[in-house]
Amino acid sequence: MNDLHYAVVVGINRYPAIGDLQGARGDACRFHDWLVDPGGGAVPAANVHLVTATEEDERTDDFLSAVPTRDYVDRALYRSHTAVGKAVRARPEEEQSDAWRATRLYVFLAGHGFSPSNNSDAALLMANAARDYMGSHIAVRQYLNWYESASPFHEVVFLADCCRTRFGGVEAFAPPFTGNTEAPDDVDYFVGFATSLGDPAYEEQIADRDGARGHFTTAVLEGLRGASATPAGTVTSDGLANYVTTSVRARTGDALVPQQARFITGASAPMVFTRGVEDPSAPVTLRFPEGFRGWVQLRGGAPGEPPIRLHVDAAESVEKLKPGMYRAMPESVNAVDFRDGGFFEVMTGGGNGVQL
Repeated sequence: MNDLHYAVVVGINRYPAIGDLQGARGDACRFHDWLVDPGGGAVPAANVHLVTATEEDERTDDFLSAVPTRDYVDRALYRSHTAVGKAVRARPEEEQSDAWRATRLYVFLAGHGFSPSNNSDAALLMANAARDYMGSHIAVRQYLNWYESASPFHEVVFLADCCRTRFGGVEAFAPPFTGNTEAPDDVDYFVGFATSLGDPAYEEQIADRDGARGHFTTAVLEGLRGASATPAGTVTSDGLANYVTTSVRARTGDALVPQQARFITGASAPMVFTRGVEDPSAPVTLRFPEGFRGWVQLRGGAPGEPPIRLHVDAAESVEKLKPGMYRAMPESVNAVDFRDGGFFEVMTGGGNGVQL
């Protein structure tokens, strides 16, 4: 396990004064599950703070009483960076420098969000936010700035699955923590925004509310679980960013404003999230239109991979595919149109089949 890794995971569905979401709390729980998975983030469960409301909490109609609030997140972050400091200082003095370099903080944020007027940030709105109470938020860049200057962790990962639409007259707030150092250590960071500055982020709308999910989080988890892995089975920040950008764009291509994930990174080499990831490919049955025969290209999968070219000589074809968005394109211009333009999604573990 990565004993010096910590995480604060926030997911908010219930916003009494703004309007509810379906998938944010579930997305947070799914990311939590990857973090504590020994084959995933391998973060000790005691080092992970999951900040969500209970079903009973979500029944409130009074937005001023809604939780979680900013204090919930600040307390979880404070506990994390004070705990890691104690853990590093508990090592023999000659080991403390190497121990600090093994530290990492994950911060995952899912819910309603906006871009404050004083920067190009993304800020997660807390459950007690309202149109005239927008100061109740967690602003990514402001918090990252503090972690860079105070440097309790060597590596900091922020993932924000929320909108970045502009909202004038609201400034981003810094965290309440003190203790910045005069000579901060070299902090590396990896920040993922679900969408471009000024744009919305989307949830997949399905009938089962418990199964709803954000497109960005789904792509992140697919990438972390192996869809973005190198041939050697290593998942890095560079590979993850490339995979998520491609996947989110494909998932939301039909939206009025397609979602474009954005990433910023520190100057160091790519972060390594997992090694030795097993090939996540699984058999998927592709069902073609009646009478279709000929060559087809499957575009998608990991970024940079060439199209898969297959000759269809039967009504069905079974292919091993990684999780992600794909598009099946007949090479003949005279071929019949495929359903949904040939776009389809492969989930982790494959599935029963895809009707083209």
